[in-house]
Amino acid sequence: MSDPSVEKLSTGEWSPERFGRHLQETGTPLVERISADEVAVTFVDEPGDDTTVTLSVVIGPRIAFNPIDTEFTPVPGTPFRVLTLRMRSDLRFSYVFTRRGPTGPGGGEQVPDPFNPPPRFSECSVERFSGASVAVLPDAVPLPWLDQAEAEPGRAVDSAVLASGYLGNERRVWVSMPPGELSDDSALPFVVHLDGTPEHSAPGVRDALVEAGVIRPCAVVLVDQLGARRDKELLCDPVFSRMLVDELLPWLRRRYPLSRDPADVALAGESFGGLCAGWTALRHPDAFGNAILQSPSCGYHPDLTWGTGAGELLRRTPVPTLIADVLAEEAAPVRIFHDVGELEASNTHSRWLDHVLTAKGYDTLYREFAGGHDYAWWRGLFADALLWCFPAGSTDGSDA
Repeated sequence: MSDPSVEKLSTGEWSPERFGRHLQETGTPLVERISADEVAVTFVDEPGDDTTVTLSVVIGPRIAFNPIDTEFTPVPGTPFRVLTLRMRSDLRFSYVFTRRGPTGPGGGEQVPDPFNPPPRFSECSVERFSGASVAVLPDAVPLPWLDQAEAEPGRAVDSAVLASGYLGNERRVWVSMPPGELSDDSALPFVVHLDGTPEHSAPGVRDALVEAGVIRPCAVVLVDQLGARRDKELLCDPVFSRMLVDELLPWLRRRYPLSRDPADVALAGESFGGLCAGWTALRHPDAFGNAILQSPSCGYHPDLTWGTGAGELLRRTPVPTLIADVLAEEAAPVRIFHDVGELEASNTHSRWLDHVLTAKGYDTLYREFAGGHDYAWWRGLFADALLWCFPAGSTDGSDA
């Protein structure tokens, strides 16, 4: 199950220089179709002598890179190492190589694929995903709005510091206004995105959608989560939620022509941020009429180690916080976009949450994508969320 170009390299038909040019021309990983729904995927590295290489992917049970123990195999007489895996053909995933020298640190060094540089917006990710390469296999659902955003030059975002009396801290907030001229009486819809950075992909995706005329012009607000504090602030913290409602929203509206209609406001986040977005919007529907939950950590409960894992099934466990709150209350006037990877551990809780929201009568759109807990999907599917929240021709967050 070896790639034809690797065969040519190993037999001497191609020189290492010719093979290197091939990698630069085609990019990696190298993909060969095996069947209607499977492909052979060959990863290639050029690590130097006395260095072992393994692969880690954002697919699987861990909320980070999941290591694959099989080492890359040297191609005799060349500087190249290869690893070929049989994979389903519809995957999109982030990945890194781990290089370990004979006297280096035990954990090794994680690096992107040298023949597949990280995408333009990868540095906007939280630390555990930033700087990774992305593999897009031939049958992966396309993300055309992200592709368009990555091809366009970035536009400047406004930056300011929000001081919170509730939290006793300060954080950076970046605001990106939509393309085009605004009238004096504009009252723009807007999305508040948690885990923000100034290089985030969300404004570029928004720009592509607005310029195509498929969504209403809307502002994008990116909120810094202050590093390690996110693990407290985003876990159903009522004080943080009050800060968003009582401090951030008035602060924004004093500076920008933003709508005061909750149907024009969305709160968005990924992972812990998705949990916070859903929990906050359901508690404060008078502020946020839309919630965008991307791979939300909806298995969270403060009395659980991590969701309801196999070990916890042997004892009585509480219902995860967000799900329990939805069950306990009447449906709130909040529209909910919700996506999750088929190959991540949190999808069981996402399916549970979707079942509960649907039974309660929420206006909700639920999607599963062919991948893991991964910015490789979130960045592009954010376009679907904006299309759901602010479609063109709508003035109240729903189709006209």
